[in-house]
Amino acid sequence: MADVSKLPLAETVFEDDQGSTQGGRDRIVILGRRASGKTVYLSVLYEKFWKSLDSLTLKAVSGNAYSDLIRVVEGLREGRWPAATLETQYCDLEIKYKGRKHLMVTLDYAGESFRRAFVEDITDTPETATLVEHIDAAAAVILLIDPVSLVGDSSDARIDDDFGMTQAVTRIRNWPGGKDIPFVVVFTKADVNSLRIHRDGGVVPFMTKHLPALARTLKKVQIFQVAAVNAETLPDGTKISSADKLGWHVEKPLFYCLDQIELKAELDLHSAQQRRSRVAWAERQKEQRNEQRRTRLRVFAIVASMIVIAACIIALIWARKL
Repeated sequence: MADVSKLPLAETVFEDDQGSTQGGRDRIVILGRRASGKTVYLSVLYEKFWKSLDSLTLKAVSGNAYSDLIRVVEGLREGRWPAATLETQYCDLEIKYKGRKHLMVTLDYAGESFRRAFVEDITDTPETATLVEHIDAAAAVILLIDPVSLVGDSSDARIDDDFGMTQAVTRIRNWPGGKDIPFVVVFTKADVNSLRIHRDGGVVPFMTKHLPALARTLKKVQIFQVAAVNAETLPDGTKISSADKLGWHVEKPLFYCLDQIELKAELDLHSAQQRRSRVAWAERQKEQRNEQRRTRLRVFAIVASMIVIAACIIALIWARKL
Protein backbone atom coordinates (compact mmCIF):
# COMPACT_ATOMS: atom_id res chain seq x y z
CA MET A 1 0.00 0.00 0.00
CA ALA A 2 1.35 3.42 -0.92
CA ASP A 3 2.29 5.98 1.69
CA VAL A 4 0.22 8.88 0.39
CA SER A 5 2.03 11.38 2.61
CA LYS A 6 5.09 11.07 0.35
CA LEU A 7 3.31 11.63 -2.94
CA PRO A 8 3.87 14.84 -4.92
CA LEU A 9 1.16 17.41 -4.31
CA ALA A 10 0.65 18.74 -7.82
CA GLU A 11 2.28 19.27 -11.17
CA THR A 12 1.53 21.48 -14.14
CA VAL A 13 1.63 20.39 -17.77
CA PHE A 14 1.70 22.31 -21.05
CA GLU A 15 1.14 25.96 -21.91
CA ASP A 16 -1.95 28.08 -22.16
CA ASP A 17 -3.03 31.34 -23.74
CA GLN A 18 -5.16 34.02 -22.16
CA GLY A 19 -8.82 34.30 -23.08
CA SER A 20 -11.89 36.34 -22.46
CA THR A 21 -13.79 37.17 -19.30
CA GLN A 22 -15.93 34.65 -17.46
CA GLY A 23 -19.14 36.59 -17.84
CA GLY A 24 -22.03 34.97 -15.93
CA ARG A 25 -20.16 31.85 -14.82
CA ASP A 26 -20.89 31.32 -11.14
CA ARG A 27 -20.02 27.81 -9.97
CA ILE A 28 -17.27 25.26 -9.48
CA VAL A 29 -18.21 22.04 -11.24
CA ILE A 30 -16.86 18.65 -10.19
CA LEU A 31 -17.10 16.34 -13.17
CA GLY A 32 -16.31 12.64 -13.50
CA ARG A 33 -17.66 9.36 -14.72
CA ARG A 34 -19.17 6.65 -12.55
CA ALA A 35 -16.72 4.98 -10.13
CA SER A 36 -14.27 7.86 -10.36
CA GLY A 37 -14.61 8.42 -6.63
CA LYS A 38 -16.85 11.51 -6.63
CA THR A 39 -19.15 10.39 -3.79
CA VAL A 40 -16.34 9.49 -1.41
CA TYR A 41 -14.24 12.50 -2.41
CA LEU A 42 -17.04 15.01 -1.87
CA SER A 43 -18.22 13.41 1.36
CA VAL A 44 -14.77 13.47 2.93
CA LEU A 45 -14.20 17.03 1.70
CA TYR A 46 -17.53 18.12 3.18
CA GLU A 47 -16.92 16.42 6.50
CA LYS A 48 -13.59 18.22 6.73
CA PHE A 49 -14.96 21.73 6.15
CA TRP A 50 -18.66 21.91 6.95
CA LYS A 51 -17.97 23.02 10.54
CA SER A 52 -14.65 24.70 9.85
CA LEU A 53 -13.86 28.08 11.40
CA ASP A 54 -11.01 28.76 8.97
CA SER A 55 -11.06 30.69 5.70
CA LEU A 56 -13.00 27.91 3.93
CA THR A 57 -16.37 26.52 4.98
CA LEU A 58 -18.84 24.28 3.16
CA LYS A 59 -22.59 24.15 3.66
CA ALA A 60 -25.02 21.78 1.97
CA VAL A 61 -27.86 23.61 0.25
CA SER A 62 -30.36 20.94 1.35
CA GLY A 63 -30.77 18.82 4.46
CA ASN A 64 -30.91 15.64 2.38
CA ALA A 65 -27.54 16.42 0.82
CA TYR A 66 -26.06 17.03 4.27
CA SER A 67 -27.40 13.71 5.59
CA ASP A 68 -26.17 11.78 2.57
CA LEU A 69 -22.66 13.20 2.79
CA ILE A 70 -22.31 12.63 6.52
CA ARG A 71 -23.69 9.08 6.25
CA VAL A 72 -21.06 8.22 3.64
CA VAL A 73 -18.28 9.38 5.96
CA GLU A 74 -19.77 7.52 8.92
CA GLY A 75 -19.93 4.39 6.79
CA LEU A 76 -16.30 4.79 5.73
CA ARG A 77 -15.22 5.06 9.33
CA GLU A 78 -17.03 1.80 9.98
CA GLY A 79 -15.47 0.14 6.94
CA ARG A 80 -18.51 0.40 4.65
CA TRP A 81 -18.24 1.74 1.09
CA PRO A 82 -21.08 3.71 -0.48
CA ALA A 83 -23.17 2.03 -3.15
CA ALA A 84 -22.36 2.80 -6.78
CA THR A 85 -24.30 5.62 -8.41
CA LEU A 86 -27.30 4.18 -10.21
CA GLU A 87 -28.97 7.39 -11.30
CA THR A 88 -28.06 10.97 -11.91
CA GLN A 89 -27.61 13.00 -8.72
CA TYR A 90 -26.65 16.62 -8.21
CA CYS A 91 -25.23 17.93 -4.98
CA ASP A 92 -25.04 21.68 -4.47
CA LEU A 93 -22.73 23.08 -1.81
CA GLU A 94 -22.29 26.68 -0.73
CA ILE A 95 -18.67 27.66 -0.25
CA LYS A 96 -17.58 30.58 1.87
CA TYR A 97 -13.99 31.55 1.18
CA LYS A 98 -12.26 34.71 2.32
CA GLY A 99 -15.60 36.36 2.99
CA ARG A 100 -17.07 35.55 -0.43
CA LYS A 101 -19.68 32.95 -1.33
CA HIS A 102 -19.39 30.49 -4.20
CA LEU A 103 -21.49 27.59 -5.46
CA MET A 104 -20.00 24.14 -6.01
CA VAL A 105 -21.96 21.59 -8.02
CA THR A 106 -20.99 17.94 -8.09
CA LEU A 107 -22.36 16.09 -11.08
CA ASP A 108 -22.58 12.58 -9.67
CA TYR A 109 -24.33 10.80 -12.50
CA ALA A 110 -24.50 7.38 -14.06
CA GLY A 111 -21.95 6.88 -16.81
CA GLU A 112 -24.71 6.59 -19.39
CA SER A 113 -25.68 10.26 -18.92
CA PHE A 114 -22.10 11.36 -19.38
CA ARG A 115 -21.77 9.25 -22.51
CA ARG A 116 -25.02 10.61 -23.97
CA ALA A 117 -24.03 14.23 -23.32
CA PHE A 118 -20.38 14.23 -24.32
CA VAL A 119 -19.76 11.12 -26.42
CA GLU A 120 -23.05 10.68 -28.28
CA ASP A 121 -23.86 14.44 -28.22
CA ILE A 122 -27.41 13.91 -26.97
CA THR A 123 -28.31 17.01 -24.94
CA ASP A 124 -32.11 17.15 -25.18
CA THR A 125 -32.98 14.71 -22.37
CA PRO A 126 -33.73 16.10 -18.88
CA GLU A 127 -30.57 14.60 -17.37
CA THR A 128 -28.15 15.63 -20.11
CA ALA A 129 -29.74 19.08 -20.44
CA THR A 130 -29.15 19.76 -16.72
CA LEU A 131 -25.62 18.40 -16.98
CA VAL A 132 -24.79 20.67 -19.92
CA GLU A 133 -26.46 23.64 -18.22
CA HIS A 134 -24.08 23.32 -15.27
CA ILE A 135 -21.11 22.89 -17.59
CA ASP A 136 -21.99 26.09 -19.44
CA ALA A 137 -22.08 28.04 -16.15
CA ALA A 138 -18.76 26.74 -14.80
CA ALA A 139 -16.28 29.25 -13.38
CA ALA A 140 -13.82 26.42 -12.63
CA VAL A 141 -13.85 22.70 -13.30
CA ILE A 142 -12.44 19.78 -11.31
CA LEU A 143 -12.10 16.61 -13.40
CA LEU A 144 -12.05 13.49 -11.21
CA ILE A 145 -10.42 10.49 -12.86
CA ASP A 146 -9.67 7.08 -11.42
CA PRO A 147 -6.33 6.01 -13.01
CA VAL A 148 -7.30 2.35 -12.91
CA SER A 149 -10.09 3.07 -15.42
CA LEU A 150 -7.45 4.19 -17.94
CA VAL A 151 -5.34 1.07 -17.79
CA GLY A 152 -8.06 -1.55 -17.28
CA ASP A 153 -9.94 -3.62 -19.80
CA SER A 154 -12.94 -1.31 -20.13
CA SER A 155 -12.75 0.60 -23.40
CA ASP A 156 -15.93 2.48 -22.38
CA ALA A 157 -14.12 3.90 -19.36
CA ARG A 158 -11.21 5.07 -21.49
CA ILE A 159 -13.56 6.60 -24.05
CA ASP A 160 -15.52 8.42 -21.34
CA ASP A 161 -12.41 9.74 -19.60
CA ASP A 162 -10.46 10.78 -22.70
CA PHE A 163 -12.88 11.52 -25.53
CA GLY A 164 -15.87 12.38 -23.33
CA MET A 165 -13.88 14.64 -21.00
CA THR A 166 -12.27 16.26 -24.04
CA GLN A 167 -15.70 17.00 -25.49
CA ALA A 168 -16.80 18.58 -22.22
CA VAL A 169 -13.64 20.70 -22.05
CA THR A 170 -14.04 21.74 -25.70
CA ARG A 171 -17.61 22.85 -25.05
CA ILE A 172 -16.49 24.96 -22.10
CA ARG A 173 -13.57 26.46 -24.03
CA ASN A 174 -15.80 27.35 -27.00
CA TRP A 175 -18.62 28.79 -24.87
CA PRO A 176 -18.58 32.53 -24.14
CA GLY A 177 -16.11 33.29 -21.35
CA GLY A 178 -14.65 29.79 -21.41
CA LYS A 179 -11.13 30.37 -22.66
CA ASP A 180 -9.71 31.33 -19.26
CA ILE A 181 -11.67 28.89 -17.06
CA PRO A 182 -9.26 27.09 -14.68
CA PHE A 183 -9.24 23.30 -14.93
CA VAL A 184 -7.91 20.79 -12.43
CA VAL A 185 -7.31 17.12 -13.15
CA VAL A 186 -7.56 15.04 -10.00
CA PHE A 187 -6.31 11.47 -10.04
CA THR A 188 -8.29 9.83 -7.25
CA LYS A 189 -7.56 6.88 -4.98
CA ALA A 190 -3.88 7.78 -4.69
CA ASP A 191 -3.49 5.26 -1.88
CA VAL A 192 -3.83 2.42 -4.41
CA ASN A 193 -2.98 4.17 -7.69
CA SER A 194 0.25 6.00 -6.89
CA LEU A 195 2.53 3.11 -7.87
CA ARG A 196 0.68 2.72 -11.17
CA ILE A 197 1.27 6.40 -11.94
CA HIS A 198 4.87 6.23 -10.73
CA ARG A 199 5.64 3.40 -13.16
CA ASP A 200 4.73 5.74 -16.03
CA GLY A 201 7.05 8.44 -14.73
CA GLY A 202 4.64 10.60 -12.75
CA VAL A 203 1.34 12.38 -13.30
CA VAL A 204 2.41 14.34 -16.39
CA PRO A 205 3.72 11.34 -18.40
CA PHE A 206 0.77 9.28 -17.14
CA MET A 207 -1.71 11.87 -18.41
CA THR A 208 -0.03 12.37 -21.78
CA LYS A 209 0.12 8.60 -22.26
CA HIS A 210 -3.41 7.67 -21.21
CA LEU A 211 -5.31 10.94 -21.85
CA PRO A 212 -3.61 12.39 -24.96
CA ALA A 213 -6.67 14.13 -26.40
CA LEU A 214 -7.56 15.70 -23.05
CA ALA A 215 -3.97 16.85 -22.52
CA ARG A 216 -3.83 18.47 -25.97
CA THR A 217 -7.16 20.22 -25.43
CA LEU A 218 -6.44 21.54 -21.94
CA LYS A 219 -2.93 22.78 -22.85
CA LYS A 220 -2.41 23.95 -19.28
CA VAL A 221 -3.84 22.18 -16.28
CA GLN A 222 -3.03 21.68 -12.63
CA ILE A 223 -2.79 17.99 -11.76
CA PHE A 224 -3.33 16.63 -8.26
CA GLN A 225 -3.26 13.22 -6.67
CA VAL A 226 -5.66 12.82 -3.76
CA ALA A 227 -6.77 10.04 -1.47
CA ALA A 228 -10.15 10.50 0.15
CA VAL A 229 -9.44 7.38 2.19
CA ASN A 230 -6.40 5.26 2.93
CA ALA A 231 -7.66 1.85 1.86
CA GLU A 232 -6.39 -1.40 3.29
CA THR A 233 -6.88 -4.79 1.68
CA LEU A 234 -7.78 -7.68 3.94
CA PRO A 235 -6.48 -11.23 3.33
CA ASP A 236 -9.78 -12.15 1.65
CA GLY A 237 -9.37 -9.25 -0.82
CA THR A 238 -11.93 -6.98 0.84
CA LYS A 239 -11.05 -3.30 0.92
CA ILE A 240 -11.64 -1.29 4.06
CA SER A 241 -10.90 2.33 4.84
CA SER A 242 -8.66 3.43 7.68
CA ALA A 243 -10.96 5.41 9.96
CA ASP A 244 -8.19 7.72 11.17
CA LYS A 245 -6.79 8.50 7.72
CA LEU A 246 -9.52 10.26 5.76
CA GLY A 247 -8.85 13.09 3.37
CA TRP A 248 -5.28 13.34 2.10
CA HIS A 249 -5.02 16.56 0.04
CA VAL A 250 -8.73 16.47 -0.88
CA GLU A 251 -8.98 20.22 -0.28
CA LYS A 252 -6.04 21.20 -2.51
CA PRO A 253 -7.93 21.14 -5.86
CA LEU A 254 -10.74 23.24 -4.37
CA PHE A 255 -8.32 25.78 -2.89
CA TYR A 256 -6.59 26.05 -6.25
CA CYS A 257 -9.87 26.74 -8.07
CA LEU A 258 -11.01 29.29 -5.49
CA ASP A 259 -7.67 31.11 -5.61
CA GLN A 260 -7.82 31.21 -9.41
CA ILE A 261 -11.38 32.58 -9.28
CA GLU A 262 -10.32 35.20 -6.71
CA LEU A 263 -7.32 36.14 -8.85
CA LYS A 264 -9.53 36.40 -11.92
CA ALA A 265 -11.98 38.62 -9.99
CA GLU A 266 -9.13 40.86 -8.88
CA LEU A 267 -7.78 41.10 -12.41
CA ASP A 268 -11.27 41.83 -13.74
CA LEU A 269 -11.74 44.50 -11.07
CA HIS A 270 -8.35 46.00 -11.91
CA SER A 271 -9.17 45.91 -15.62
CA ALA A 272 -12.57 47.48 -14.96
CA GLN A 273 -10.91 50.21 -12.90
CA GLN A 274 -8.41 50.80 -15.69
CA ARG A 275 -11.23 50.96 -18.22
CA ARG A 276 -13.13 53.42 -16.03
CA SER A 277 -9.95 55.46 -15.61
CA ARG A 278 -9.38 55.48 -19.36
CA VAL A 279 -13.00 56.47 -19.98
CA ALA A 280 -12.79 59.20 -17.34
CA TRP A 281 -9.51 60.45 -18.82
CA ALA A 282 -11.03 60.43 -22.31
CA GLU A 283 -14.05 62.32 -20.99
CA ARG A 284 -11.79 64.88 -19.33
CA GLN A 285 -9.78 65.25 -22.51
CA LYS A 286 -12.98 65.67 -24.48
CA GLU A 287 -14.27 68.26 -22.02
CA GLN A 288 -10.96 70.10 -22.14
CA ARG A 289 -11.10 70.17 -25.94
CA ASN A 290 -14.70 71.38 -25.81
CA GLU A 291 -13.75 74.06 -23.29
CA GLN A 292 -10.82 75.14 -25.46
CA ARG A 293 -13.17 75.29 -28.44
CA ARG A 294 -15.67 77.37 -26.45
CA THR A 295 -12.86 79.64 -25.29
CA ARG A 296 -11.67 80.14 -28.84
CA LEU A 297 -15.22 80.93 -29.94
CA ARG A 298 -15.62 83.43 -27.11
CA VAL A 299 -12.30 85.09 -28.00
CA PHE A 300 -13.30 85.13 -31.67
CA ALA A 301 -16.67 86.66 -30.76
CA ILE A 302 -15.00 89.31 -28.60
CA VAL A 303 -12.43 90.13 -31.25
CA ALA A 304 -15.14 90.24 -33.94
CA SER A 305 -17.25 92.52 -31.75
CA MET A 306 -14.27 94.77 -31.14
CA ILE A 307 -13.57 94.92 -34.88
CA VAL A 308 -17.20 95.81 -35.57
CA ILE A 309 -17.18 98.47 -32.86
CA ALA A 310 -13.90 99.86 -34.14
CA ALA A 311 -15.27 99.95 -37.67
CA CYS A 312 -18.36 101.76 -36.45
CA ILE A 313 -16.28 104.32 -34.59
CA ILE A 314 -14.06 104.89 -37.61
CA ALA A 315 -17.14 105.28 -39.80
CA LEU A 316 -18.60 107.87 -37.44
CA ILE A 317 -15.35 109.80 -37.37
CA TRP A 318 -15.16 109.87 -41.12
CA ALA A 319 -18.81 110.88 -41.35
CA ARG A 320 -18.18 113.92 -39.11
CA LYS A 321 -15.15 114.96 -41.12
CA LEU A 322 -17.18 114.88 -44.26
